[in-house]
Amino acid sequence: MNLGVQRMEVKILASDLDGTLLDQNSRISEKTAKAIKEAQNAGIHFIAVTGRSWETAHQIFQEAGIEVDYILLNGAEFRISSGEIIYQEFIQQDVAEKVIDYLLTARVGLEVNTDKGDFSTDTDLCQTASVFSEFLQFGEKKPKILKLFAFSNEAILMKNIKNHFSDWKEIFVTSSAVWNVEITASVAQKGNMLKKIIQYYGVSEDEVIIFGDGENDETMFQKFRRSRAVGNAVPLIRDLSEKVIGCNYENGVAKEIYQILNHRNFTK
Repeated sequence: MNLGVQRMEVKILASDLDGTLLDQNSRISEKTAKAIKEAQNAGIHFIAVTGRSWETAHQIFQEAGIEVDYILLNGAEFRISSGEIIYQEFIQQDVAEKVIDYLLTARVGLEVNTDKGDFSTDTDLCQTASVFSEFLQFGEKKPKILKLFAFSNEAILMKNIKNHFSDWKEIFVTSSAVWNVEITASVAQKGNMLKKIIQYYGVSEDEVIIFGDGENDETMFQKFRRSRAVGNAVPLIRDLSEKVIGCNYENGVAKEIYQILNHRNFTK
């Protein structure tokens, strides 16, 4: 449903990154950076909500000269702008090991995000990760696992992997694109973590506006009424959204932020 902008109170803007806030070059455009800063100057808190890890997400905002808070790894971790960890949700260790064994047997690429760093079988794609062999060297004292990221150019293979894990109650399985599968603890979802964060800040659901484009944003759109799907969003997200805005490569989020600022009830 596409609604016009109404007078509203907004205290938090929460946005997905890839395909939503970021442009076609996976960067924050000057217009978007300016819009975020103006929202922050107006007293609105900005939260990046992403499947990325701290290392890659923080670098993007650092390059744009913006300080924000982060829901990372699809809701497995929350950090404030300084990098301090506030919340983490780990996959049960024995379950994580079974998932890893299956993925390695399936011969797909794999990144493991842990409390002791990130490790990948493909460090060309996952450039901030250490080589996977270092993860194996932990032996029985393996680090706690926040998220598993599997990837392959074979879309059918990735679909089969999603189907394989669909009935596992201990994990939550989603994707940000047809070439990947993202696995976290069952409670580690973007929507769930954002619910925790608004309690952390003492903000109500109706004072939050979310932005997204992909399947891994679905739980946010299910839990928050005031939602914006970018024009390039998948049909599922467009259908769940309160309003469809411009595409990510058209600075859609930035334009909507200005609309929000122009119609917002300010409380000082």
